[in-house]
Amino acid sequence: MGLWIADQSAGLKRLPGNGCLCPQPLCLCACGASVICAGPGEARVFASGNGSEMARYPLPPAVRRMCALPGALYCLSGEADSLSLLCPRTGQLRLCVQAGCDPRDLALSPDCRLLAAAGGAAGKLYLYDTAALAPVRAFSLPGIVYAVCFCGSELAALCAIESGEISACLCRVSPRGVVSERLRLPGLPGALLALPGGGLMVGALGQLLLLRRDGRVLRRIPCGLPARLRLQGGFALCADPLDGALLRVPLGDGKPQRLYAGEAVDALIL
Repeated sequence: MGLWIADQSAGLKRLPGNGCLCPQPLCLCACGASVICAGPGEARVFASGNGSEMARYPLPPAVRRMCALPGALYCLSGEADSLSLLCPRTGQLRLCVQAGCDPRDLALSPDCRLLAAAGGAAGKLYLYDTAALAPVRAFSLPGIVYAVCFCGSELAALCAIESGEISACLCRVSPRGVVSERLRLPGLPGALLALPGGGLMVGALGQLLLLRRDGRVLRRIPCGLPARLRLQGGFALCADPLDGALLRVPLGDGKPQRLYAGEAVDALIL
């Protein structure tokens, strides 16, 4: 088992070990027995077992998020305002669709049939069919849409709203498409993570919240600005470049553990 860390200053690291595998990593994606690292305009593919480089190929500019299915790599580009479907082995472009204005986040549904994209300044949440990358539906949300995740049959999104001061607004989208505001926090929004049982982990400036299914706050953890949240068994990995830390956060009781000190923007444990 290895810990892969995308550090925007120190480069891509695989721990244990201290070597830099590639500079300026933007995000990571697990794809079968490989790890794909997006850098400025280029992807580099590594074997998850020993860290050896297997391939590299061009990417759309400023890829913010990636996710993968067998034979398919989905890349969200902030500069090209697009969602692209590529071959994960060769980088061959298969399909490309519009995804808002400076889109911010990408999420795969539990059944792997839908993709949701946070459409950034377009103020939209987009749904796509994974097979054909065809638009299914779009929802209008308040402000700039920063983060998205699937929560059972619903969608959750985190938006930045400015009315004198910036606040982070948590919205839910029901299966019928009804949008409702559930929570508002001061400061910039960060990342979202769906938890087992219907709960949510919500990152915003200065704090990380664990919410129950009904929206009640279970825990509030001081944090800089969580940029990426990933589920790892009974824990969550929280990459926080503002505080310069990668945290392992228990979903139940217990204190967060600092796994790494640096400007981590993304991390995987494989």
